[in-house]
Amino acid sequence: MSAPLLQAEGIRVSYGRIEAVRGVDLHVGAGEFVGVIGSNGAGKSSLMRAIAGVLSPAGGRVAFGGEDTTGQPSHRMVARGLAMVPEGRMIFADQTVRENLLLGGYSRLRSDPQGVAADEDRMLTLFPRLKERLAQEAGTLSGGEQQMLAIARGLLSRPRLLVIDELSLGLAPVILDMLFPVLAQLNKEGLSILLVEQMASYALSVTDRTYVMENGRMLFDGASRELANDPRVLDAYLGRRKAA
Repeated sequence: MSAPLLQAEGIRVSYGRIEAVRGVDLHVGAGEFVGVIGSNGAGKSSLMRAIAGVLSPAGGRVAFGGEDTTGQPSHRMVARGLAMVPEGRMIFADQTVRENLLLGGYSRLRSDPQGVAADEDRMLTLFPRLKERLAQEAGTLSGGEQQMLAIARGLLSRPRLLVIDELSLGLAPVILDMLFPVLAQLNKEGLSILLVEQMASYALSVTDRTYVMENGRMLFDGASRELANDPRVLDAYLGRRKAA
């Protein structure tokens, strides 16, 4: 059996004396769509930042593509093929939409300018709203358009694994109904995706497997279809009980 694309073992993240992530294990196989759900403050974002190299874990090990990447900074993780769409989108508000896209492909611009141009065209096909706004400052976009831009920017690095932190944050359901099918399509095309999401119903509907995280620990995990009918998930995250 081949090693997972991403393997996190015993990850710990601390902010001073506060331990936000407490010995968490997680893996994503090549071509998988994996979700992490849990309430606000569960430690999901801290875990993603440790995996993506935004911060160094206080303990544990991260391996990506079969190599130990524990503590490697985010720009090196991007070069290896792991891109992150951060919570809150973090676009460059005073730059144009096109400049934001090009920054996503910055690591490839010198070596593969034609590939970057082709991928930019592909992003504008996936997110046609952005095509009409290429010269517009990104900070003037709607929240949904900014999230589209953040995803497209991440994809411009041509990642093997796309980590998306809190996709639904501040977005209307009509926008989510546009975004989730795009992610499902990308996954069908072979992109591995790790999705952190508070809206469990959306995450469970598109992912292959889901981890449930609370108070800095993984409570349990399993096939998303099965967890969608698990009483523990129904009660805590879906707001309903399974019929008797």
